Amino acid sequence: MRRTLPRVYSLEQMAEMVTLPDLDRPEGLRDRAMIAVLASTAIRASELCDLRVADVTERQLFVRHGKGGSPRYVPMTALAWAAVTDYLVAYPARAGEPLFRTGPGRGLTRRRLHKAVSAYSRRLHLGQGVHVLRSSAATAWLNSGVNLRHVQLGLGHAKIETTAIYLKTATHALIADFRRHFEPMLAQLTE
Repeated sequence: MRRTLPRVYSLEQMAEMVTLPDLDRPEGLRDRAMIAVLASTAIRASELCDLRVADVTERQLFVRHGKGGSPRYVPMTALAWAAVTDYLVAYPARAGEPLFRTGPGRGLTRRRLHKAVSAYSRRLHLGQGVHVLRSSAATAWLNSGVNLRHVQLGLGHAKIETTAIYLKTATHALIADFRRHFEPMLAQLTE
């Protein structure tokens, strides 16, 4: 079965999306934190909506119920941690409550998440958002040199073949690495 390549945003586009929420509006801090977490962790929409306050610690989060029921820890950037911290300072919640909320004690729904992220992606004239952020984060991990097996663990994929599709979106980094490392070595051998 042939798979289509996932759509991806560039790092610059993801960074710009993080800056779009209006931090003077109540949902602005939440939306910035959501986008920063999605762009850095590559978790699924349902996994983000299921996060509890206690599941997020400095620089990592705990996905309790990943696809297939398997829990996992996922690293998080300092930027995402700062955005979550700012949000929780402004809108405190107890450890067992949903991390991202639409009101006191009411967790964010996938529908609301998709609506919010899609609105920000449209403002940048980009395609739909939540799953593209997941694909973009996975591709960025590979482009930065993260091992494919580690990307698989972070994404919660059962099969490495599922993760390998992101290698095809990371070709620019592959070409740069090839030219930087392999070509000089080959040139030395043929001299």
